[in-house]
Order: sequence, then structure tokens, then C-alpha cells
Amino acid sequence: MRLTQRILNLDRRIIYLAIFLCVLIPTVIPIGFDVQVTPEVQRGYDLIEGLREGDAVLISVDFGPSAIPENYPVLVSVLHQCFRKKLRPILVSLIPDGRGMATKGLDEVLHAVGADGKELYPGLQSGVDYSFLGYKSGNNAVIVGVGQSFTSTFPTDSEGKSTTGQPLFKQVRSLKDVKVLVNTASVGMPEVWLPYGAQKFGIPMVVSCTAVSTVQYYPFYNAGQFTGLLGGMKGAAEYEKLVGLAEITGRPGKATAGMDAQAVSHVFIVFAIVLANVCFFIERRRGTAAKGGA
Repeated sequence: MRLTQRILNLDRRIIYLAIFLCVLIPTVIPIGFDVQVTPEVQRGYDLIEGLREGDAVLISVDFGPSAIPENYPVLVSVLHQCFRKKLRPILVSLIPDGRGMATKGLDEVLHAVGADGKELYPGLQSGVDYSFLGYKSGNNAVIVGVGQSFTSTFPTDSEGKSTTGQPLFKQVRSLKDVKVLVNTASVGMPEVWLPYGAQKFGIPMVVSCTAVSTVQYYPFYNAGQFTGLLGGMKGAAEYEKLVGLAEITGRPGKATAGMDAQAVSHVFIVFAIVLANVCFFIERRRGTAAKGGA
């Protein structure tokens, strides 16, 4: 059998294996393809980077496990940025799955070590340097509530400790005292946070969403209602680059590694399509020539 025929009759399981390796290898050993930072991501980063030490940042974690590749790296990067600048992040969630994502992100960053093996943020205390208030249903009712009082809306934090009397909430009493609102969302929560939170209290808002939702939110960004917009895994990889996650932790971020895997997979798929078409036309020409000779 000729080589072109072998390629056209290649067992599909070999192709599946090749795709698997294209995803696996760059994920384990990132290549480090350069990611160009877009203006909408840069503006979101600059907004938080321009805050002063001690300023509060509200992060609403509104995504579940299915959106981890796109939203989770942003959560981790924003937390690194906050702790590096000694800002005070306050985390909440308006969807049940968000509680687990917020807990996972906080735990990862609080126990992160640098390239030298030393703990990056030692001594941070819940209720003083940061707080995770947990999940509460109600959507706009919750937002209206924290607009009046954090402690009244969330009497206890995610650990079951009373929020009343915590040093953080003696200074940051309500949403009015928050400097930036960040919404990492795989669902339609940005549309809820925008009118009831950001616009009502004049807080600039940064949105991290899944790739399929990015087009939906560009009109908000273009209208100036969102200061920053991080779309999908690419937006997350751009933010990791701006934060300098590879330099901070000594290894590339999850979104950066994911973009490497995506790029290699796409190149392989395009190569396979072109190769199959070339082999197809060669075989067809041979078949036509054979019929003409006969």
C-alpha cells in the first residue's frame, strides 16, 4: 500500500492519541508561547494595580468546575495581585458551586510558595487581611444587602465566625467602601452586579467570563460600564502575564499552559487536514491517470 493510502486509511485511534499528546505534553511541560495583552485586559489589571495599600476589592466567585480552565486562573491571579499589593480582597459567591471554587483559590494562593521555596504571603489573617463570606442565595437581594452592610447580610463568614467585630469590616462596612468589583462568572451574574452594585455605588467593575460569553459583554465594555473584560482562557493567560505569575511562583499559570496546549492542538489539526487533502488529491489524480491509461 502506498504512503498516501496509508495516511488516508489511518486508524482514527492514532489521531485521537496524537491529539491527547498535543494537549498533555504542553500542559505538563509548558512551551511558553507569547501572549499578546489586549486593551480590555490591560485596563482591568491597571485598575487594580493602581489601588493603594489597604484598599478593599470585592471578588464575586460565580463559576463552577466546568469553567475552571477559563475562570479559575483569573481568580488565582487577582488574589496574587491583591496580596502582593497588600490589598484586602473580600470574596462572596452568588451560586452554590462558587463556594468550592473560592475556597480552592484562596487555599492555593495563601499557601503558595515562590521559586525559592519560601511562602509568598506569610501571616495573612482571615477577617483582617482578607475574608471569604461564603455563598448566599438571592442574587440582587444579596447585592443590595451588602450595599447596606456586609455584617448584616453575612453575619458569619465561610468558617462560621461572626463577622461583627472583625477588623476588616470595621473599616469596610458596605459595598460603598469597596474600591473595585471583580466578577469571575460563567453565568449571567455580571448583569446583576452591574446595576445593583457597580453602577449604584459608582464602583469600577472588572469581569472575567467564559469565551462564549465574551461577545455578549463587549457592548458593556465598549459603553464604559465594565472597566476591564477578561474573555476565556486567553484573557486569563493575559492576566497571568501581567501579574507575572511565572516569576512569582516559578512556574507558568494554568491558563498559560492551557493556551500552549490549545495552540499545539490547533496546529496539529490544521496540519492533519492539509495532509489528508493533499493525499486525497494525489490518489484521485493517480486514479484518473490509471483510467486514462486503460
